[in-house]
Amino acid sequence: MNDKARLNYDAFTRLLEHHNMVVTAAEVHGVVCGLICGGLAQNDIRWQQHFNGLLNDDFALPSEVQKAVNLLFSRVADELLNQTSFELLLPCDEESLDERLDAMMEWSAAFLAGFGVVQQELNKASEELQEMIQDISSITQVSSDFDQEDEESETAFVVLYEHLKLGAILAFEEFGNGHSQTKRPTIH
Repeated sequence: MNDKARLNYDAFTRLLEHHNMVVTAAEVHGVVCGLICGGLAQNDIRWQQHFNGLLNDDFALPSEVQKAVNLLFSRVADELLNQTSFELLLPCDEESLDERLDAMMEWSAAFLAGFGVVQQELNKASEELQEMIQDISSITQVSSDFDQEDEESETAFVVLYEHLKLGAILAFEEFGNGHSQTKRPTIH
């Protein structure tokens, strides 16, 4: 499997299934994003411990999966740091809305788990980020809002997707880069 394929949702799913992992590609990406946005840098080895604790019962990952997760961590960190093409790892648009929504909810819950393990001082976050974290928490329970696959539901899905991206970017801006940034004073 080449590097590009490792970052494809279907290929990542096949890799996880091949190694009998009971997590989804969306959960893997969500935890990785949460850890990075919470403040862990790529050179901080604790990220692997947290990842294994959250998604693999504290066991080390199989070698091929570890390589893929390392690549994913590096790619996500680069995308967030350089503010380039950050996207959530979810099923493609051709998949059913239910499948994409389930993956979005999994991503959201995993993001919150990863972020929460690292960033336990949410009270130091901006009011905007605190609201965004609440919104992400609400997205973990959104399934009943999409009764049918129609244009309105697709539009709502895209709005939620973009909101999640914005939330991750905002969290990274406040706590990322391997350390929590000091809050700028408010000028009245």
